[in-house]
Amino acid sequence: MKKTICITASFLLVVVYLTAQKSNLEIPPKGSLELDYANYELYELRLRNTSAKSIGIKVVNKETDEFVRGFGLGALGKVEVLVEQGNKIVFTNTSKKMGKLNITFREMQFKKTVSNKDQRINFTLINPSDASIPLIIPNVMKPNLSPNSSSGVDLKIGQILLFRNGLKRYTLLTVDNSIKNGQEVDVYEILQQRKKELGLK
Repeated sequence: MKKTICITASFLLVVVYLTAQKSNLEIPPKGSLELDYANYELYELRLRNTSAKSIGIKVVNKETDEFVRGFGLGALGKVEVLVEQGNKIVFTNTSKKMGKLNITFREMQFKKTVSNKDQRINFTLINPSDASIPLIIPNVMKPNLSPNSSSGVDLKIGQILLFRNGLKRYTLLTVDNSIKNGQEVDVYEILQQRKKELGLK
């Protein structure tokens, strides 16, 4: 079955027909690129950054360009992103070299976002501060939460989130049943509490 993908980059509209689930994507240096699977109610993109630099990823409303969720995907990082109908995904490359991503597309059933049978929780990491907060989610991704931003995640119960202080890594939080589906988690507040508990500056 062929899939139609609309890609917009540097004012150029390109329509690509793919017969495979997997594809490669290149983001121009100092540029951005939009990706839209317009015919699906809900889909998941599994992304792997094969570049040496971070790539910005955000989901926005197609009509209003209103920000929905986003984060920075570090070099060689991996992540799964859910995109709802009416939204599109935008990739930003701030480096001077070509940004490269491996993409795997999968159509999703809407029930999956509210089901917890596989012991996963959908919630939002928020950063209300004026500074970026780099995190490490082992075996998942290395998101960089931009100032005054939010990032939707879908993580397994037991997944650990880490932060770095100097050359050492420390546990920020562990996903458990105290986090509810749809909840907003203030990463900045938790980070300040953890640093205080650990005696870090």
